Order: sequence, then structure tokens, then C-alpha cells
Amino acid sequence: MLNLREIHKPTTLTDALKLLQQPGTVALAGGTALHADARRSFAAAQDVQAVVDLSALGLTFIREAHGTISIGATTSLADLAESPILNALANGVIARAAHRSVSSVLRHQATIAGTLIAEPDGILAVALLALDARVTIKHQETRTFTLADFLAMRAELLPRSLVTEISVAFANPRAALHDVARTPSDKPIVCVCVAAQIENGTAHRVRIALGGVGDTALRASAAEQVLEGQTLNDAAIVQAGNVAAQGLSPHGEPSTALRTSFRGSAEYRKEMASVLTRRAVKELAG
Repeated sequence: MLNLREIHKPTTLTDALKLLQQPGTVALAGGTALHADARRSFAAAQDVQAVVDLSALGLTFIREAHGTISIGATTSLADLAESPILNALANGVIARAAHRSVSSVLRHQATIAGTLIAEPDGILAVALLALDARVTIKHQETRTFTLADFLAMRAELLPRSLVTEISVAFANPRAALHDVARTPSDKPIVCVCVAAQIENGTAHRVRIALGGVGDTALRASAAEQVLEGQTLNDAAIVQAGNVAAQGLSPHGEPSTALRTSFRGSAEYRKEMASVLTRRAVKELAG
């Protein structure tokens, strides 16, 4: 429940972090998650009395330098979707995921960091996880985490720290992003992103990320091992799809346990994880 009394707009990270130490104070970037679904925010257990507007901190950018693409935390999903740099990276999966994350009405408002925090199992998290993205946060010191570690520890790291940027090494693998939804414009129920370096028909540095099958996006490590160093033929594709779904269970660990909701049963999600993995790998093979 929002019970706003103050809105702060600091111009330095130091001032922003000081403000965030105050009780009932949260960061405000795009604000879509804060207003639309307070139940999923880290302020769910208390009234939000003050917000810290991050728009004057210079965290809106997409830069390419020294083999790395860096994306500022407050960069909008519209900027991601339209970026020539991101559309040229890994078959444009980050740009496409940003486009699929929210409706066109909200795309100019929602930000990359806010979307990762509010939808840690969403399609944007999946695309970034498949590309080995890293997340930099600022508290008393600056620290960088793999996206997987950040998603797992986000409740501990936030809200009294700030995400400052997300980075992806410019290895530029091939990548394929597939999802299933109730309608073409609806949020994905299950999504899969597969990335790999293909050399002489053989797959290397294979990454398979799944979304909609756990609390956060997750890597299908066993399925990655099936494809690593292999030719992406029909037999390998089928095996990878089967293995990707094997570790998914309604009775698994809390972070990876399949769930049933009005959008899809646990059994449906498990089957779609297998089907979409096969589709994505087949696209890479093609």
C-alpha cells in the first residue's frame, strides 16, 4: 500500500544511498512494478512512505567498449528494444525480450533493473542469463555479481543498495529466444533462450536459460552439457529438450519448483520447457 509523504530526487549515488537507508523508503526508476503490483515489491511488508527518484543519477545509457556492452540501470525497455547495439548482439535476443516484457504503453517507463527485480523469472532475465550477464550494485562499495547470483540474493542485496548497470561481454554468440503465451501480445508463460558459439558446425559455450518454471530464471546446466562440443543434429536436439525438463518438478527446491497457476499447470510448464528448448536449439542449428 502506497502512503507517500516524500519524493526525493538526488543527483549523486552517495545521496541516493543515504536516503534509501531510511525506513519506508524505496527506489523509484520507472515505477511500473511499484504501482502495479506492490505485493511483488520488497516493500510489501510495510507502507512505502518515501521514494528516491533515480532519474538524475546518469544511469540511463547503452555503451559498447573493450568487448563489453554496459546498460545503465534506469535505461528503459524501449531504449533496449530500439538499440542498434543490442539488436546486433546475439540475434537481438535482449532487444526482443525487452519488447516482449511489457506493453507498448509501459515500454518507455519500465527500466531494465526494475524489470529484473520485479520479474526475476521473466523473459528479459532469461535472455540476459543466457548471455552470461553481470549485475553491478552500489552500497558501501561497488560489487559485481553474475545475474544468477544476483537473482538468488536480491532480497539480501536490496533495497538498501542500488543496481547501477548490467553488462554483457561482447562474445556475440548465436542465440535463439522462444516463448509460449496465451496471446501473441501477452506475457510469456514459459520462455527459453539458448546461446552458443558455433564453430565448424560444433557448439561451444552453450547456455540454456529457462523462465516461468521457478521463482527466478534458471540455467539448464545438464542440457547444456548434452550439447557442449557436439553437432546440433536431431538426436542431440531431442535429448537436450528432454534433459532440460528432467530437473523440473512441483516438489523440487523452492527456487526451482514448478508451480501451477491460472496461466499454466506445473505439467504444462514442464512440457513447454522441453518443447521450447528443442525449438531454440533447432533454430541455432539452422
